[in-house]
Amino acid sequence: MSRPNIVIIGAGMAGLTAAHQLQSKCNVVVVDKGRGVGGRLATRRIGDATLDHGAQFMTTHTAEFAEFMAQLAEAGVATEWFQGRIGPTGAHDSDGHPRYRGVVSMNAVAKQLATGIDVRTSSLVKSVITENDVWHVNMEDGTAIVADAVIATAPVPQSLALLANGGVALATEDEAALLAITYDPCLAFMAVLDGPSGLPDPGAVDPEEGPIDWMADNYLKGISAVSAVTIHATAEFSRENWDADDESISDALVAAAQLESPVIKSSVQIQRWRYARPSVEHPERHLLLAGVPPLVCAGDAFGGAKVEGAALSGGAAANAIIAALGIAG
Repeated sequence: MSRPNIVIIGAGMAGLTAAHQLQSKCNVVVVDKGRGVGGRLATRRIGDATLDHGAQFMTTHTAEFAEFMAQLAEAGVATEWFQGRIGPTGAHDSDGHPRYRGVVSMNAVAKQLATGIDVRTSSLVKSVITENDVWHVNMEDGTAIVADAVIATAPVPQSLALLANGGVALATEDEAALLAITYDPCLAFMAVLDGPSGLPDPGAVDPEEGPIDWMADNYLKGISAVSAVTIHATAEFSRENWDADDESISDALVAAAQLESPVIKSSVQIQRWRYARPSVEHPERHLLLAGVPPLVCAGDAFGGAKVEGAALSGGAAANAIIAALGIAG
């Protein structure tokens, strides 16, 4: 029997985890509209500075993900950053769970996971169409990839748009479940500093109030050659200021940050994460659509947010595809 063809939409943690689990049994292609892999495992370089501006760390709450992170640590890809929770003074409120960072950067973790996988970046999917019991994943460049099954790990509104563009009618229950999922936005500020940030060890704070949800010094974190900060605005501030100009956003966040050294203005960049984190999640790790060839929706909005939730969702989606296609173990 020939190996089934699987297309995974999205090269973030969920998509790459699913690909790893399937590649020994299937022909797997991962497509992503971004220029690189990782999704919110995102890193940017500004001059000599390296800044993680998406997911800041990876927490292990389950034995499965703890084992996965231990393997990455053993391979020299990830390392423990701190344990417990960060508060407004940087103090640890220990919950016993280690927080890992990429040794080089968070994006380097994704690049390691993508090794050996057929990942096609800068590849925008326009629609998915079901025809003769297979899927046609139609790309913006006019090409199509035929697949026996699809895993959609993009933010749910984007996956719904792809299905709608392909005229795929969803079962009422599935449509309701997907429409119930919502996300909070996040405005991410990045800048190089003209001196130390003044943030306490281990280089991060989580303010109790104000426009800042999280602030990290990438130099103290251990990934940047020079002092450079990442500031994540709260969902409320991000929503209210989504369409504001970058300078206004920067001024408000810098004023609230009260950093020890001034920001180098020419280095300032703003990233708008429209689907930063799920605010209403699906209760299960994945959703296998009814009435169509196997298509599984997965990602950090399914059964548990953040990097760990995305990884576990990707694994669950892969298992669902294996079961749906009757692939032998």
